[in-house]
Amino acid sequence: MIKQDFTQQINAPVEKVFAFVADFRNNPKWQNGLIESTQTPDGPTQVGTKVKDVRTFLGQKLDSTYEVIEFAPNRKLVFKSTSGPIQFTFTQTFEADSGGTKLGAHVEMEASGFFKLAEGVLANTLKKEFESQSEKLKSLLEGMG
Repeated sequence: MIKQDFTQQINAPVEKVFAFVADFRNNPKWQNGLIESTQTPDGPTQVGTKVKDVRTFLGQKLDSTYEVIEFAPNRKLVFKSTSGPIQFTFTQTFEADSGGTKLGAHVEMEASGFFKLAEGVLANTLKKEFESQSEKLKSLLEGMG
C-alpha cells in the first residue's frame, strides 16, 4: 500500500481553486500524461459524479474510472477508484491561507499486476508527478487573473 501526502500554496482564492480542481474536465490542462477525462453526468461535480480517465503512466496506457464519494464546496473533495489496475482513494482539502489557498492532498493506493511489481518505482514516480502537476496547477491558476 502506498500512502502519500502533498501540499501546495496557490495565490488564488479558495473558491477559484476548488471550482477549477473539482471540474474533472480541467484535469488534462494540468495533469501529466492525461489524454482524456470525461465526467458523468455532464453537470456540476457532486457526490456520485463518475470520471473516466485515459492516461499514459510509466509507459503504459491506463483506463481508469473513479467516483466522487465526498464533496464539501471550497473545503474537501474525495474520490475513489472503481476500476483500473491501481485502486486508490484521493482526498483533496482546500483551506484559505494568507490571501490564497493551501491545497492538501492525501492518496492511498493499492497496485496490482505490473504496477504491484513496480510499487517502489510507482511511489517515487507518483511523488515527482504530483510535485510537477501541483506546480503546473499553481502556475495555471495564478495566471488566470
